[in-house]
Amino acid sequence: MSKRPMLRVLTASWPGQREPWRARFIRDLHLELAQHFDTEVIAPRIHAEDLTVEQDGPIHVRRFSYRSGGRSPRQGGAGPIAALSWWRAMRREVRSWKPVDTPAVILTHWAVPAAPVARHSASRLDCPYIVWCHGSDVNLHGRTRLGAYLLRKGLSEADRVLASSEPMARELRDRHHIERVVVLPVGIDPAFIETPPVESPALPLKLLYVGERIESKGYLRVLHAVEDARLQGASLSLEVIGEGPLSTIDSHHEVVLRGALTAAGVLEAMDRSHLLLLPSVAEGTPLVVQESMARGLPVAATAVGGVPDLFGEGGGWFPIDGTDDTEVRAALSRLILELSLDTRALVQARLDLGEQDTARFSRRICGENLRKIITEVLR
Repeated sequence: MSKRPMLRVLTASWPGQREPWRARFIRDLHLELAQHFDTEVIAPRIHAEDLTVEQDGPIHVRRFSYRSGGRSPRQGGAGPIAALSWWRAMRREVRSWKPVDTPAVILTHWAVPAAPVARHSASRLDCPYIVWCHGSDVNLHGRTRLGAYLLRKGLSEADRVLASSEPMARELRDRHHIERVVVLPVGIDPAFIETPPVESPALPLKLLYVGERIESKGYLRVLHAVEDARLQGASLSLEVIGEGPLSTIDSHHEVVLRGALTAAGVLEAMDRSHLLLLPSVAEGTPLVVQESMARGLPVAATAVGGVPDLFGEGGGWFPIDGTDDTEVRAALSRLILELSLDTRALVQARLDLGEQDTARFSRRICGENLRKIITEVLR
């Protein structure tokens, strides 16, 4: 019997003991791909509780320690010293990969700063490598001088470059002159699509935030806009799902804090809500928006990353205008107040979402497309 191909994964994020919800979408995707490939993962060890070596089902995981301070890069744990420590530790860890007598490929999640490491490792092992850009690696780090250099260096010789949204692919082509970029959204848990829809919940207005409690996701914008709308007489409730460093400031806001939940828990929360709030500063192609659309839950979001492309010409989205926190907060507050007084726009948005083809968001489709790409590279 012939051996299965080897898939070696370099990723900037992976679930751990302290934060099992972190990058869960990447883990779930690779669990499905492990049916076709023997999979090894190298990821950062953010917390002391995270295991350095772990067998996660069929996937072998190794974590490298660096000066994280117990904080992920998106939580402010990526200063110059931490970033250099991260890069050097990953370089050391990938040396544990040895040549194998079966076809092998390296797949990198988030290009900065891992793609140059993947390039060097692929050259040493004489195997192809694929880089998948997800968001901050292009629209945040890739817009700095050092980040742009690392991005171009890491992608210039990649056998395939993937982008999670069309705007990201355009930026790679226009700003960094990276050609042959393939758009590949990650995809969501099929349960969001296959679970029967429910009726819209009863009033008052029920708002939902799902994601890390960090500034780049617009969490402070949500809290302040909801408070402003309440002060102007809006009758509403806010439910928050997620963890993050801003959790401690919630005590003086009337919000229901759930912490991190499983996909089933998020699905249930969406089914008891009227509107998802996501006034992000930057995005790739947000999974939470795809999940919300699949559940028929209208979305209020800033027009960043792949959000506009998800809706296309269809309805179900309330764009939040503004160029800074003050403008976005004011626009979101006005929207919340208007919808609390008149829900007809919400009803129509829900009907519009019912006409969308949300089956295209399924992680199964993403996994099959990625499997085909890996197989093509291995030939």
